Amino acid sequence: KTSLTNRSFTDAAGEQLTDFGTEIMSVTEMEQSPDSSPDVNEETAQESGIPNIQSLHTTDDEALFPPEYEKFWKVVEENPQDFTGWVYLLQYVEQENHLLAARKAFDRFFTHYPYCYGYWKKYADLEKRHDNIKQSDEVYRRGLQAIPLSVDLWIHYINFLKETLDPVDPETNNTVRGAYEHAVLAAGTDFRSDRLWEMYINWENEQGNLREVTVIYDRILGIPTQLYSHHFQRFKEHIQNNLPRDLLAPEQFIQLRRELASVNGHSGDDAPPGDDLPSGIEDITDPAKLITEIENMRHRIQEIHQEIFNHNEHEVSKRWTFEEGIKRPYFHVKPLEKAQLKNWKEYLEFEIENGTHERVVVLFERCVISCALYEDFWIKYAKYMENHSIEGVRHGYSRACTIHLPKKPMVHMLWAAFEEQQGNINEARRILKTFEECVLGLAMVRLRRVSLERRHGNMEEAEHLLQEAVKNAKSSGESSFYAIKLARHLFKVQKNLPKARKVLLEAIERDKENTKLYLNLLEMEYSGDLKQNEENILTCFDKAVNGALSIKMRITFSQRKVEFLEDFGSDVNKLLDAYDEHQTLLKEQDSLKRKAENGYELYSPHAPKSINSSLWPQNWTQYLTSAE
Repeated sequence: KTSLTNRSFTDAAGEQLTDFGTEIMSVTEMEQSPDSSPDVNEETAQESGIPNIQSLHTTDDEALFPPEYEKFWKVVEENPQDFTGWVYLLQYVEQENHLLAARKAFDRFFTHYPYCYGYWKKYADLEKRHDNIKQSDEVYRRGLQAIPLSVDLWIHYINFLKETLDPVDPETNNTVRGAYEHAVLAAGTDFRSDRLWEMYINWENEQGNLREVTVIYDRILGIPTQLYSHHFQRFKEHIQNNLPRDLLAPEQFIQLRRELASVNGHSGDDAPPGDDLPSGIEDITDPAKLITEIENMRHRIQEIHQEIFNHNEHEVSKRWTFEEGIKRPYFHVKPLEKAQLKNWKEYLEFEIENGTHERVVVLFERCVISCALYEDFWIKYAKYMENHSIEGVRHGYSRACTIHLPKKPMVHMLWAAFEEQQGNINEARRILKTFEECVLGLAMVRLRRVSLERRHGNMEEAEHLLQEAVKNAKSSGESSFYAIKLARHLFKVQKNLPKARKVLLEAIERDKENTKLYLNLLEMEYSGDLKQNEENILTCFDKAVNGALSIKMRITFSQRKVEFLEDFGSDVNKLLDAYDEHQTLLKEQDSLKRKAENGYELYSPHAPKSINSSLWPQNWTQYLTSAE
């Protein structure tokens, strides 16, 4: 067997154990940073010759790649979300057995789909086939860093260690034991982690470490898993087939004997009292008493664990229906059935209400593996973590946005809002800007960037962002939308009515049939001093009445002009002129109706037809809302 340096896992019970132990079992943050991986760091990698992810990248100029490689690569480069394209590419590089091409393909693939545990195994096997044992080890570690809840990947990795470690090296067993410890700390609370626990128990039995086996059973018997009853049955066999003094630590054994002595009492001169009990049972010389003592101890051990089992069985029964509803616990790009999504939601709600924080986080981690492409679950996870760990929230959003959901706007905006809440304004800016560069043309993101700048007093930047949106709009409607937002910002926030008016007038010149532009201009003009602003208001009415709107909307604006002059006008001549204009429009409408009866079109083919002028409200903002 090829020798592999025994590192990291040797300290499983010490400093390095806290990587998965602290970060996953205490579940304050569920970090999966390099510090949480099994002792992978830059110095270790350099000393052992393990390349990091950057050094694994290569280019076509660095090697003669297989002839069809570029064809497969181009597909996924143009569309990284084409999972089938990735499958074909990875199959091809495996068949060609070209290591550099495979490294480039696998490394890029895992930046998009790190939850595909089977491909981590394929990658590690490929390195191993080329006798790159250290590189294979590094691939496994990267995979476990990305998906520490993968029982299958842990099992593959531990088997890899058993195959490649030097059996003569006295540190080999410590390294394997350390790997098992990391595995059960990271994935041992998964409902379907039984194979991992069973494997750990069998290995310790093979080493003859009966006390270690007992310790492992002490842990697994209190964890709700699918094969909980099987574990308890095997534990009872473990107790019956071995002597208590071989199963328990010395202090536990002594404590148990003292407990039995205090309950049952000792008879005969060969039974020393209380604190004088030796560590074994050599003090009992009567064979019958010896057998009785051993059986009593076995019975008491089983009795203690029966209580643990009963409680655990109750916890399992509460979760069994939910677990049966999970038909696809692994990641896949195919959509999940509605029933499974509903089951996950209900299971999470149950665990949040009834479970411990640790179990809630583990269930969320299981959920976002199966439901990685559903932003609702990532958002729910982040919201839950807000009451427990700021770094946990940040890490959850980061994983969702940078890996699994790079084109989902809501989760990005919530991440930015979270960072803004924490006072990280530049980070919030970066998140929104990066997303907008990735997914162009989303108004909600541009407006969120504007509101961020406004909230923090950067009015010029807010104005610039809106001006840029008006300028770069792909259609007149989009341009008008942003023009309205810009005008409102200038008028309401910067208190600059002339500048706001100019924006809307320019927008009307570009989009003469857009009713909302006229409405917003009127709303803005009405907000000022009506007496001083009379001419501007009348100009706005005239633009609408004499513009390219439908006859129905022109009449509506004309009617409002008459009402304005009646209520606020300073010149009766203007009122009379407006009335005459209105009558002329009504006659024009009658003429159009008659033509329509004779087969002509009533409306301009480009004019909006959906607004009922008879329902015109007095409040301009209300009208704008109803018009939308």
